[in-house]
Amino acid sequence: MKILFLTNLLPYPLDNGGKIKTYTTLQGLSTAGHCVDLVCFTEDDERINNVPKELTGICNKVVKVFLRLTTAENKRYMMYIAFKSLFSRYPFGIYKYKSKEMSSKLKQFSENTKYDCIYYDHLQLCFYKSELDVLCPGCKTILDEHNCEALIVSRKAKDSSNIARKLFLILEGYKLRRFEARCLGSVNANIVLSQEDYQQLRRLCTHDFPYKVIPIGVQDRGIKQNSPIGKCLNILFIGTLTWEPNDRGMQWFLREVVPLLDRRDFRYILYIVGKNPSKELKELVGSRGDIILTGYVDSIDEYYDKCHCMIVPLFIGSGQRVKIIEAFSKGMPVISTSIGAEGLQYSHGDNILIADNANEFVQNIVSISEGQRKKISVKGRKTYEDYYSPMAVQGKVLEVIDICHKS
Repeated sequence: MKILFLTNLLPYPLDNGGKIKTYTTLQGLSTAGHCVDLVCFTEDDERINNVPKELTGICNKVVKVFLRLTTAENKRYMMYIAFKSLFSRYPFGIYKYKSKEMSSKLKQFSENTKYDCIYYDHLQLCFYKSELDVLCPGCKTILDEHNCEALIVSRKAKDSSNIARKLFLILEGYKLRRFEARCLGSVNANIVLSQEDYQQLRRLCTHDFPYKVIPIGVQDRGIKQNSPIGKCLNILFIGTLTWEPNDRGMQWFLREVVPLLDRRDFRYILYIVGKNPSKELKELVGSRGDIILTGYVDSIDEYYDKCHCMIVPLFIGSGQRVKIIEAFSKGMPVISTSIGAEGLQYSHGDNILIADNANEFVQNIVSISEGQRKKISVKGRKTYEDYYSPMAVQGKVLEVIDICHKS
């Protein structure tokens, strides 16, 4: 099949969960013999024509369109876009993807190639669905929902104490629910990460919609080398810190959990691995020698090898946490909130430890022993092999493509 694949960011390097999921999907489509033209956005204008060989090897064409998308790095511009979105039927989170250049590229693609299927990877790319419905009449369509976007905004609104921000998020949530519901019902197939996500999305619609549950697939990079705990526990956090739930979760951990650990005279080193930490996060870390902000790193393998457990203090979000799936694959014990582990195959005390408040985090961190680590490591690895390996996931994506092709 000829597939036009739209995604938000160039899915390489594999430095966040969304990119990992997208790359695994593209790899599966390529392996099955489908011809894929990839169109995506990039924030790196200087390297607009530079395409990694890892993508040229699995895609027929790769085209990048420059667009500023990161709120933390473009605050004035994003405030302007947010203001304009108030007068649009589109919510800010969708409206910011508006690009004349993208529309022009899609028009060129559709004029030069007859596509069998259009794959909207992330809800945000459905901004262009009405255009593509006209440009590619009769083309099968798939929406891959990486998250339940309206649920994330609703949780942010509920959690916000700033009145102006809360009101904006309430309006944003209302418009996003309507947009998401329209998109779910207008495509030939929807891919959701879990049954929990489907139930959340189903509540948005007045009718059912075609869907298949396909979890995130992660490449197997091998089980980590388990260093002995000794007298100091090495704790790992991994996540893009420009994503608000990660930033807020780590600020909460530093404010609420770290003081309780310090009072116990508990020896540990906390590695916070992720690009662009906020000013507030940097201030909370300060000059402490036992909390290390690494910034962006080319490879996280060395941190997997030196650390004994991972923390996932998330209180906002939906979908699946790729960092937990990667930890499963590496045999790394994880201590996560219930929301952090939402949508995954897990059992507290078996393949993961669940902590939903500061005292539970402290209790689980302090109680980790070599025996407990080994048990969780083995069970986590088994969970990865059964549910989240590329072989387990890619076949399900191909089933959706085949169903669309035959319908």
